[in-house]
Amino acid sequence: MFLTIASQTLAVLAAAMSPVHSTEISHGAQAYSASYHAQPSISLRQVEPRFANRNAVPVCRWQADVTVNRAVVAQGRAVPAFGKAIHRFAPLSGSYAGSCAAARSQIDAQVARYTQSRAAEAVAVAEQDRAVLVNELDGVRALTVQG
Repeated sequence: MFLTIASQTLAVLAAAMSPVHSTEISHGAQAYSASYHAQPSISLRQVEPRFANRNAVPVCRWQADVTVNRAVVAQGRAVPAFGKAIHRFAPLSGSYAGSCAAARSQIDAQVARYTQSRAAEAVAVAEQDRAVLVNELDGVRALTVQG
């Protein structure tokens, strides 16, 4: 069981590192490469409810936000002005009895399944962003080209 959860977590980490979509854009005299990554962000909070007549059992409350981020490269250098989050999926949340450290692998596996289930939507969002990126490049070029 633990090996299955660990392998799912590693698969998700590998998937998060590889882009869900990439595109090349020639704009003016410059060639840009945009890559899109689905990136989860998990926040954990451990609480211990107090009851007068029984022992406290810790509870791990968590929330995961999955965003599609754009990274742009020109001439082998990152262009941070064009890198940004382009889409945020509905947050995923839950709770587990016990410590957050003990529940972390279960949470990672659940977030991995959620991220994988949204993969097709992440690709569609990334493909639609090409037109937005071209408009942003046009705007910057209009500001920098002397008339």
